[in-house]
Amino acid sequence: MNRVRLYHALLAVLAIAAYLTGEINPYHAWLGYGVAGVIVLRLLWALGGERQAGLMRFYPKFEGLKLKGLATHPAISHLLMLGIALSLLTVVGTGIAMDQGRAFGLGAPRAESAAPAQGAEGRIRYRDAEHREDDEEGDRKKHGEDGPLSEVHEIAGTLLLVFVGLHVTYLLLFKRPLAKFMLFLPRTGKKKPVPPTST
Repeated sequence: MNRVRLYHALLAVLAIAAYLTGEINPYHAWLGYGVAGVIVLRLLWALGGERQAGLMRFYPKFEGLKLKGLATHPAISHLLMLGIALSLLTVVGTGIAMDQGRAFGLGAPRAESAAPAQGAEGRIRYRDAEHREDDEEGDRKKHGEDGPLSEVHEIAGTLLLVFVGLHVTYLLLFKRPLAKFMLFLPRTGKKKPVPPTST
């Protein structure tokens, strides 16, 4: 279980850092690739067959679901984890598709916004601001930064925040000991000793 906690903490830190650096390239992209790497490691770990790492933990089972005890039924927790997993995979997938390896110098470079152009007389002149803006907008569209991929990326990022917020709230309300354990907090309160039974 300690490995599960460490994985959880690493993924959470990388995802939060990626969110906070959303407008700061290439750091945002690097952190996104880091999240992708952690997800790949998690999938490989799940294929290893360890029970705590199994992917079935994300599959909600609704057997025994009744109105009484609905809030603490495992299906609720599994639904929230599934929502986190799907939105996280969407964010990472669209981010990688938009970046195309440029964060590591592998893809086509971005157009320079103030690229010098050679004049007829051999002098260097800069394009005017209007052409610069058109070039930047065209470059963003070419690499998907203002297109449908970007929209899906942002929507999935927002959904990820919603699911994480619901997940944390749910754990704090209904599964506080598990929340403390996953956050590396000490458990409070000791178990009361069971009195011996007379025979």
